[in-house]
Amino acid sequence: MKKFYLLVSLFAFTLIMTSCLGEGSRNYSETSVVYIDIDLASGKTYGKTLTGRLITSNEIQLMLPGSFKFFNYSWDEAYGTTLISQSSVDNVVISGDPVDISRTPLSLSEPPVVDEPVTFLEMGEPYYVNNEQYLGDHWLFEYAYETRKGESAHVQFYKVDDSELLENEVLLEIRLVITGTPEEGASLTSKTDIVAVNMGPLRSYFEAMGQSRKDVKIKFQYHQKNRTEVVKMANTYLMTVGGES
Repeated sequence: MKKFYLLVSLFAFTLIMTSCLGEGSRNYSETSVVYIDIDLASGKTYGKTLTGRLITSNEIQLMLPGSFKFFNYSWDEAYGTTLISQSSVDNVVISGDPVDISRTPLSLSEPPVVDEPVTFLEMGEPYYVNNEQYLGDHWLFEYAYETRKGESAHVQFYKVDDSELLENEVLLEIRLVITGTPEEGASLTSKTDIVAVNMGPLRSYFEAMGQSRKDVKIKFQYHQKNRTEVVKMANTYLMTVGGES
């Protein structure tokens, strides 16, 4: 089975980073998922990295706000910075072609009933920031799966109704959907990918119930190959709703 190499390192904040020149320099080179945002006051587009950096470039200025990209970027003191809403944003140089990260909305409905759900090979723990502004209320998941040539994989998220859950507890199910027609004789190939799920619908659901600030406890489950029972992630994740998050 393919092992996770992409987001495992990102979650641990151990990205490829190179410090150049002498003592005190903050020059760097990183490979990261980047959330593309726009400053409404100035109309300037910039990126937010998983290491907490704010970056921009001519290429980033042309990217769609609200999207996620994966690429290598570097910064040198000679490149300078751009002031956006009183924040210094690094003028970076992008290496290679940025890769699009798929986005999907969270559905507050029950997962569809199927005889045999399509299974993942593996599902990573989510990466998220408990602040709806930084990543646009998106959570990132890396996953492994199998497809044949001619097929495409899509990930969907659903809210599971469970009477045993407390008022501030939520169970979400992650589903894998395979579409397309496989080529005749094509064999299964394992792949890894990343998806960004918009958790905004869940935030809106709880904020509509009241204005008080509270932590929603979220658990995830999914179907894994060679497992007869649905797999529940061991950890519980918090989303702070109501007031400033």
